[in-house]
Amino acid sequence: MKLINKKIVTMFIVVIMTNILMVEMSSCSDLLDKNPPSEISNSNFWKSESDAKLALVGCYRYESGWSHDDFLTPQGLLYLDLAGGNGTEKEGFTTLMASSNTVATNSNIRYYWANAYAHITRDNNFLLNIENCPMDESIKKAWMAEVKCLRAYYLFSLAFYFKDVPMPLVPLTIDEANNIEQTPQASVYSQVEKDLKEAIQVLPSKYSSDDLGRYTSGAACVLLSRLYLAQNRYADAADILRKVIDSNCYKIDKSNGIDSYEKLFQIGGEKSPEIILGINYVKDKYTTSRYQYLYPECYGGWHQFAPYNELIKEYFCTDGNGIETSTVYNDKDPYINRDPRLYASIFLPPLGTYPGTMYNGATYNCFKGPNSSDFYNKYTLFDGYCPKKGCDPSIISNLGSTYTYTPVMRYAEVLLSYLEALNESNPNSVTQSILDLTINDIRNRVNLPALKIEKLKSQEAVRKAVRKERRVELAFEGLRYFDILRWDIAKDELNHTFTGVKLSNDPNAINYIGNGSSASPVDKDMYYKFESRTWTTHNRYFPIPQNDLNVDKKLKQNEGY
Repeated sequence: MKLINKKIVTMFIVVIMTNILMVEMSSCSDLLDKNPPSEISNSNFWKSESDAKLALVGCYRYESGWSHDDFLTPQGLLYLDLAGGNGTEKEGFTTLMASSNTVATNSNIRYYWANAYAHITRDNNFLLNIENCPMDESIKKAWMAEVKCLRAYYLFSLAFYFKDVPMPLVPLTIDEANNIEQTPQASVYSQVEKDLKEAIQVLPSKYSSDDLGRYTSGAACVLLSRLYLAQNRYADAADILRKVIDSNCYKIDKSNGIDSYEKLFQIGGEKSPEIILGINYVKDKYTTSRYQYLYPECYGGWHQFAPYNELIKEYFCTDGNGIETSTVYNDKDPYINRDPRLYASIFLPPLGTYPGTMYNGATYNCFKGPNSSDFYNKYTLFDGYCPKKGCDPSIISNLGSTYTYTPVMRYAEVLLSYLEALNESNPNSVTQSILDLTINDIRNRVNLPALKIEKLKSQEAVRKAVRKERRVELAFEGLRYFDILRWDIAKDELNHTFTGVKLSNDPNAINYIGNGSSASPVDKDMYYKFESRTWTTHNRYFPIPQNDLNVDKKLKQNEGY
């Protein structure tokens, strides 16, 4: 099955890390038939526990540098969030991944698929060869469990987003790879569940600080909970998430006061007791180019992404209410008295009494005039906003090679998923103590008033509360498209014209709309209308990449493509 003709340099480069060791270990061939250490030769490699450790760290080798289209990269996760209606990408990539215009030749989708199988192949090679490696059997069992979790993450992602997919569980020959059939989604899910359940029984609950980034039993539980949520198996999800809560291994990080949320996503956050699994990097050695894309133009970045105003509106006000019911919200001054998570997550322009986001001594301003940095309609898919979450002010140069980690799973997700699962499976079990354990613990970090059970009088009220909280708390962390697909609300969320910053008809205003034919289009509330999106039922699943269909005639395309 020829997924992509992409050469990958064969090497073992061991990087000594303060988190988990990383090693590049692969060969030049088609992705599903890759046998990563073949040039080194399996016959003269798997001779000791140290060899197995090298192979293990190779399995943890995520995409780095300028490679982004992957279910486990900082930008790959962000793409999925934007595809789910939290924003857009300047060249339309994320919209074209999830719209009625999505096609089987989409290059971004192709690489999500191809990179996933590259990782699965690496994992399969490890699982096959470690069996006969002379080493401590208990360590061998634990390492196999870790790699099965790594493989499970990609198998689950492929099955959730593509439906029926090839499921190789051993290394394949070229002929086998080019003639593999799809496995039904339900069977892939069953394999993932089996592997994760077995791993949970073997993996440790924690590692030393030298091994941050490795799968623990808690991380395996969270991945299993995502599988259960995707299948609407809410009772099972609640049970497995309660195990994570009762382990007392994690907590909501409030160590930096009101700045705790913002600092959680900066350098050092990977050591937080809230982080269950993260993608870690090493300064000057193992880095990512994410900041070059993420930063606004005024700070030297490309301002590649534009959060929608529909997301900005979802953030609460300081009285704990949404903008629809808050007594402190003023639509003429929309950025004051807002949830601290808004200020931590979005670069906002000066408007009304809000002075604009101050970052590294400079004020973000998208109203400085045509062709100026970050101007709100400088490009077709600009809207005046820019993501801020994850930006670290200590990074002021070399934006194309930075080492800030990215969370993949954190305790806030556990608490919100647990509340959702309880509410869907047994709504009568949602009490004030459950609210305080889950959603109120999260809101407390940013000084928002606690939710009261007497005001959440129905299952639907709790459902709305947890979904709204989940959207703002987990924004840009790769879960938004997952959520709206499993909730079956994508058709509502992705079929309209999205808006950006607020404009004004006053010629003297900094945010003047313009006049005549050059006037910017706005909605009834004067928010800039800039991107119309459409999404149809067949978009529930990505198309199988056309390149693979051309090679493997046994593959069948998803309906509608």
